[in-house]
Amino acid sequence: METLEYRCPNCNAYLVFDPKSGKMKCDYCLSDFTVDEVKENNDTRGKVHNEGHGHTHSEEQTNGDYFCYSCPSCGGEIIGDSTTAATECPFCENPTVITQRLSGEFKPDYVIPFKITKKEAVSALEKLYGGKKLLPNAFTRDNRVKKVTGMYVPYWICDCEASGTVSYDATRVHTFSSGKYITTRTDFFKVVRRGTVAFDNIPQDGTTKLEGIHTESIEPYDYSEMIPFSNEYLSGYFADIYDVNSEDVLGRVAERAKASVKESFKETVIGYATVSESESNIDITKGDIHYALLPVWMLNTNWNGKTYTFAMNGQTGKVVGDLPVDKKKFWKRTAMFFGIFAAVAAVVAFFI
Repeated sequence: METLEYRCPNCNAYLVFDPKSGKMKCDYCLSDFTVDEVKENNDTRGKVHNEGHGHTHSEEQTNGDYFCYSCPSCGGEIIGDSTTAATECPFCENPTVITQRLSGEFKPDYVIPFKITKKEAVSALEKLYGGKKLLPNAFTRDNRVKKVTGMYVPYWICDCEASGTVSYDATRVHTFSSGKYITTRTDFFKVVRRGTVAFDNIPQDGTTKLEGIHTESIEPYDYSEMIPFSNEYLSGYFADIYDVNSEDVLGRVAERAKASVKESFKETVIGYATVSESESNIDITKGDIHYALLPVWMLNTNWNGKTYTFAMNGQTGKVVGDLPVDKKKFWKRTAMFFGIFAAVAAVVAFFI
């Protein structure tokens, strides 16, 4: 299996993609190079050489769905599975891109490079703790981020068109008085909305590894920053190829498009007391589908014997995840709420 490293031509240390500068950076001599410069240097020299920038290795042992090979820097054993496309040595942290996994049908069309650095990701998570009144004090005080992993997640980016009709049952209520009587009249309406909506760039993750992680929660991505794929952007990060085919995600894409159409149509049904959907018929026409790698920071922290996992959009910094709740604080605030509610109700009852 062919693997590729990116080496600094000045000191021969490894290069990684830097989200801040958008360049390939050497953390040892602080040199940096544009992705095009690194790419041009590799193309000119060829893949196998010993002078810097790009080193390839093919030593491999396989065992079922897993592979292992020796790290070219320290000789340690690197292990990956059948979808691993970029990884690092667990001993010396040497970044490696597995070019063979990123060829043919598994070569992505596009990539959105990381814009959020590892330091910014940790800072954003700590900021998330602020203002959470039900967090245990010890969690905020003692908690430390244990593991931060930057990974490119395989996504299918789909275009489609939705056409159809949605019907609603709606009411208007009128109340008027006549003498000592108050009359309420309810008018019933059948409201119909019909139209066509075009959707661009509906994302759906193409991996089973993130089951349990709500990847839709860290959307949206800015797809105007999506660029043609190049291996160099993966250096210093983890990456996987897809194990869910494009055809297998079309059902979920259609569901998202239909839900969006219904929401858009319903927003136009105004001026009624109540509105409820009674019938819908929406057809989805499939458009272009592209394969892209999108940046995600995974942050893990341990507290009180439990692991808490957070996902962050590596482009925008949006972070989602579950936080622990201090039960004593919860019941105390609940008791205070009901106490205030009871006091207000008593005052209102006194003046009625």
